[in-house]
Amino acid sequence: MLVKYKQDYEKIALGLLSFMPDLKEFDRLSAELAAYSSEENRQLFLWKNSEGDFVGVVGVEVAPTYLMLRHLAFTPNYRQDTVKFDVLDALHELFIDKRIMSPVDMSELLTAWERHCAERSQDLDHGE
Repeated sequence: MLVKYKQDYEKIALGLLSFMPDLKEFDRLSAELAAYSSEENRQLFLWKNSEGDFVGVVGVEVAPTYLMLRHLAFTPNYRQDTVKFDVLDALHELFIDKRIMSPVDMSELLTAWERHCAERSQDLDHGE
């Protein structure tokens, strides 16, 4: 389940964002988190598993017609594509009118998710 970031979750968000390779330095990490709090077009969400624990974080930039993935990180036990697809599904439901896009380093994941969505849609069309 996606949970919108709020100040109460700062330590959790910092911990989850620190799994991103480019956010290992604390100064860079805290600056990135501050940007999500101060910039209107950027939003940060935490991902809660079925047991109620925060296990992931996703940061997006919201534009008029699309949603750009900026950060996506999970604890080691939750890095499967199925979990990532669940997060992307939840983002898609939240921003139904926007196309989800990604930078080059996440394009493989986004392509796999789009393929997964197409296959799922095709299965539903065939009554499976």
